[in-house]
Amino acid sequence: MTATTTASSSNCVPAQTPTRIGPAHTPARRAVPVFALAALLATGQMYTPIPMFSAMEASWNIGLGPMTWIISAFAFGYAGGFVLFGPMADRFGQRRVLVTGLIAAGVVTLLTGLAPTFEIAIPLRILQGLSVGAIPPAMTAYATTRIAPARRGFAVTAIVTAFLSATVIGQLASQTVIRFADWRTVFIGSAVLFGLTALATHRIMLPDRIAAGASLARSYAAIPGVLRIRRLLPMLAAAALAMGAMVGIYTGLELTGIVSGSGELLALRASALPVMIAMPLLAIPLARLARPTQIVLGTAVAALGMVGAAFSGGSIVALAILLAVLIGGIGIVGPATNQTAAEAGGEHRAAATSVAMFCFYVGATIGPLVAQAAAAHGFAALAWTLAGMLVLAAGLALWGRRIQASRD
Repeated sequence: MTATTTASSSNCVPAQTPTRIGPAHTPARRAVPVFALAALLATGQMYTPIPMFSAMEASWNIGLGPMTWIISAFAFGYAGGFVLFGPMADRFGQRRVLVTGLIAAGVVTLLTGLAPTFEIAIPLRILQGLSVGAIPPAMTAYATTRIAPARRGFAVTAIVTAFLSATVIGQLASQTVIRFADWRTVFIGSAVLFGLTALATHRIMLPDRIAAGASLARSYAAIPGVLRIRRLLPMLAAAALAMGAMVGIYTGLELTGIVSGSGELLALRASALPVMIAMPLLAIPLARLARPTQIVLGTAVAALGMVGAAFSGGSIVALAILLAVLIGGIGIVGPATNQTAAEAGGEHRAAATSVAMFCFYVGATIGPLVAQAAAAHGFAALAWTLAGMLVLAAGLALWGRRIQASRD
């Protein structure tokens, strides 16, 4: 009787369907291509207008000098975007912020390409930079937490390399397109790519996993605290000057007219690409040096590149080599400063990294304005000016290293 009852009861209990547990990590083979494209699109928007200065100037009927504001306006918005959206990724979720940022960037990029006048384009470029600024902090935060640990280092290195390579690839892409189409096509095409990348990103990213007790107010409150870390400030200033010099030299190549042929300009812009691709390989030997020392080394190497450029006499071969030296030096400074800021920030690593990126692009805002002022006196004057900025950066980095050493 008992057995019968038990059997009967068990027949009445509905079978339980097994709980489906989603994957814990996104495979690097899926995430890296999509994230690398997003990185190229994001940072590339700063540099794509440089080869198009003459075409945009003719379309808007303005002088060549004011065109530098097209770069500075984007850099200003981009810098603000890091600080604004970095904490939001922690509070609202990395996928939500990243996908929304890509969609917003696509819309504003399209509007920028359709801008009828220079006066309308400038505020649109600020908005474009601001929306694009949502992409890097959310994407790097996701890569460092939601990609499998065994492939995480490779993924982060690939993404950082894509951000750096955008400096050159953005210019190469726009210079190639304007050979066959109107300059507005570059912005329209970028807008379409932003939309497609948003769809791909939403598809490959896992659902957001927001930490319990995440507070937007607390994340924003951490940012001023980062700026009070005494040993960090000289290094952030050094990185800002280095970034300004890099943007300044590429802007100056266009303004001074030292190289007039499109083929020669293409070769100059492409010359730094092998160095950028090789930078992840240099990370292993550089790791033997303390990060403040890496910043000193990078700024010093970049300064030597610019001093050499002042004596190049307009030689294309010499300039190509020296630009590669400059990019190599700055490629050391960027990651070292980011990691130094993250370590100094302690439990507020995300805020510290956002502040570091903000400083980089404040420097990028200044670079084109320096180029505009110095280019009027010739390329040599521009190179010496940028070399002076980099020497000052090296001095600040040495100061920061000394403060770090005294603290240790």
